[in-house]
Amino acid sequence: MKNMTVPIDRAGRIVLPKGIREDLAIKPGDTLTVSVHGSSLTLTPNKESTGFVRKGKALVFATAGGASLSNEMISSLLDEARDEQHGRSITGFQGAGRKG
Repeated sequence: MKNMTVPIDRAGRIVLPKGIREDLAIKPGDTLTVSVHGSSLTLTPNKESTGFVRKGKALVFATAGGASLSNEMISSLLDEARDEQHGRSITGFQGAGRKG
């Protein structure tokens, strides 16, 4: 657990340090739950991250609810992405030789 001191501005706002936002993959527009425990408070992000998310310095793939992807699903997703990229490459290549 990291302990940091952050100021509160006149409007009662705090800024979460960049390193913490990156570690927890908190983006603008995300919401936090504020819990009060005696004289302490806890901020908890309200989201289930899906897709590629940053965990520290690593980029990992997360699914909602901790579900696992099968090898077949991963292969299918990769094939779709490759086909899409190939289609864009062919379109770009065909248009590159034309002069207007």
